[in-house]
Amino acid sequence: MPESTTDRALTPRPAALAGIFGVGLLARGLLLAYRLAVVGTPVESLGGSDVPGWLGMARHFSFDFSYWLMGNRPPLYPMLVALVYRLGGTTLAAAILQIVLGALTPVLGALLAYRLLRATALPHPHRLAVAAGIVMALDPASVSTSATLLAEPLFNLLFLACLLSLTAFIQEERWQALALAALWLAGAMFTRPTAIYFWLAAPLILIPLMRAWWRPALALAAVGLAVYLGWSARNLHYRGVFTYSLQPNFSLLFLRALSAEHLATGASTDDLQVAYVQHLYESVGDFESAALAVPEHFWRFHVADDPAIYAEMGRFARQKLLQYWPYALLGTGVGAWRMFGVTTSLPGWFMPVELLYHALLYGLAAWGCWQAIRRKDWLLLLVTVVPILYISGLTLVSQTSAMDTRMRTPITAFIVILAVYGAGWLIQAIHQRSAQGSH
Repeated sequence: MPESTTDRALTPRPAALAGIFGVGLLARGLLLAYRLAVVGTPVESLGGSDVPGWLGMARHFSFDFSYWLMGNRPPLYPMLVALVYRLGGTTLAAAILQIVLGALTPVLGALLAYRLLRATALPHPHRLAVAAGIVMALDPASVSTSATLLAEPLFNLLFLACLLSLTAFIQEERWQALALAALWLAGAMFTRPTAIYFWLAAPLILIPLMRAWWRPALALAAVGLAVYLGWSARNLHYRGVFTYSLQPNFSLLFLRALSAEHLATGASTDDLQVAYVQHLYESVGDFESAALAVPEHFWRFHVADDPAIYAEMGRFARQKLLQYWPYALLGTGVGAWRMFGVTTSLPGWFMPVELLYHALLYGLAAWGCWQAIRRKDWLLLLVTVVPILYISGLTLVSQTSAMDTRMRTPITAFIVILAVYGAGWLIQAIHQRSAQGSH
């Protein structure tokens, strides 16, 4: 790997990393202050309908892990908020901690960018890494998601830390780095179910780059399986279902299948919600509840009380998705637009700015991906593309509704690194043409 010159030995200076953190903290702090001033109470302004559930978990947290909503949501983020409360902090203090976590993420992103870029032929990788960190710090979706009381800021930090440590292991083959990667992976899995299969995707990074790839792959699999099996056993004990989260069947039915049937038939979502709720109650013989069903009752199945109902949710969702499969595919396009298009929690006037930013970001990232293939920069390509495909695929399979660019933020750092890499080669091409034109 070409990193022998003096220029390549330069790392981002601590002052530059502090600057990235400061820019990220300022952007997130200003948005947090704006939301609190305009909307009012933190619960109303910092993440919408999911926030009461997270705060409820934090306020009721106990070490027996019995709280009902933990059937869907892993415990690490509510444990963190519970710690804030135990130390005498308020919900506002928890929100401030969130923006700190969000501002730390681009710092790790800059360090990952430097590790990947210095292994390429691009000059000044430390400067490009700092530029990448600044873009991550100001990314609208990331700023918006950090100024919330949702699990994403912690998850994004831990997931990025896992890839940074895994990259360090690939480059240096130090087992301490692999141990850290496994630790951060476990933390990410305990924060959001999105990471629960990443130990299966990690070998796609390791196999082309390492001869003895199976050793680190086994280590990550051992940790991933331990977390998966352990938390699934918790759900078996308290909810009667051996699964890491009861969210998938709920999302497949009420977010994915319902959307497909709505697109196919034109039936109102309220009518479909009632029909689905009635079907689920009738499947277990509860005809009285079925007769009283109203649209809002679908939330009663967010964490299914009955294993038979949970199984029927999955079966019924698959039936509907197969029945309306063209519209399910069309709904995937809608979900992709919501995931990569516009941050709905930001003011409407900002939409043209964000669309222009996204066009530039994704265009440069696609160019960077092509350049990485052409130039055989496999480390950069694999460490960025594998997480992007993993997070995007898992998210789009599970739902199309209730989405916006918040779901894209776990992979923002990887998209930005590809974009900066692509921009670096464009700048090089411009310089070369200018030099040729001057002769």
